[in-house]
Amino acid sequence: MGRLIVSMNLSVDGYIEGPGREDGSWVRIDEEVHRHVNRLAAAADALLYGRKVYEVMIPYWPDVAEDASKPAYEIEFGRIWMSKPKVVFSTTLKEARWNTRIVDHGLSEEVARPKRETSNDLLSFGGADVASTLQQHGLIDEYQLFVNPSVFGSGVPFFRHSVDLKLLDAREFKTGMVALRYATAP
Repeated sequence: MGRLIVSMNLSVDGYIEGPGREDGSWVRIDEEVHRHVNRLAAAADALLYGRKVYEVMIPYWPDVAEDASKPAYEIEFGRIWMSKPKVVFSTTLKEARWNTRIVDHGLSEEVARPKRETSNDLLSFGGADVASTLQQHGLIDEYQLFVNPSVFGSGVPFFRHSVDLKLLDAREFKTGMVALRYATAP
């Protein structure tokens, strides 16, 4: 059986967006962090997104895959992103390209089936709404949380329901970001 890994950048106080910080400029990604994410994405069978996160990805990554002026680690992620099957969960998105399929209903069934049919990982960068739905249905096996050294005080929380976790690994990056890897507790 495959695993579902949910990955997200968040502030120290657990928000994925803060007041006036919706553009993601607060996320501390450098080459070291990017290579870590590249390995995570490369190991996945498919990448899962919510519409908002997907729409942030599409103006950038398709072109980066072939842009020699970009850093090698970005080109690597661009190529991984282009080659991986992607699923976008959205009721409003009508068209998607780049090896992407839109699912407008049945998110939990759409994730449960491939988990049963594969021994590999599915990786969700889906956002808080997608993560919340997956969590409610008990489909998340692991969280890979990238905690950035920012505090918002309010905003869009990542966790919307109570969940028990078991720490598997913690890694500090030079940027001050910490990657926390948790398994969901049975």
